[in-house]
Amino acid sequence: MKVSNIGPAKGVDRTKRKSGAASSDAFADDLRAATSGGAPEQAAGTVSGAAVAGVDAVLAMQAADDATQGRSRGLLTARGDRLLDRLEDLQLALLTGRLPKEKVIELAQALREKRPASDDAGLNAILDEIELRAEVELAKLAR
Repeated sequence: MKVSNIGPAKGVDRTKRKSGAASSDAFADDLRAATSGGAPEQAAGTVSGAAVAGVDAVLAMQAADDATQGRSRGLLTARGDRLLDRLEDLQLALLTGRLPKEKVIELAQALREKRPASDDAGLNAILDEIELRAEVELAKLAR
């Protein structure tokens, strides 16, 4: 393959670069004025503490759980933990070959407990899976 017409590389067009730099300088000046509240005596590139504190407060409020939501979430988490503990006890009993009737009764009672309501779809889905697994294990033992 033959390459022909090789010439020197093109230089940078200085006029385009200057117009871009001028517009970015204007943008930087506008940004400095907006973040400093228009006061020219503040240093460039610094943000006023009130603006940061305002944003932090909004983010903290969004992240904070409602008191009732946190309580129901804790109840649901405790329920899931109890069910998983009963399933683990059942698993150990099956592995050792000794399945006490009490383990099966405890699991069945834990499943019959009323489940608290929650708005958290992810937590509800996890609890649904745990409860389904427990029901399957009870059904296997009932056969």
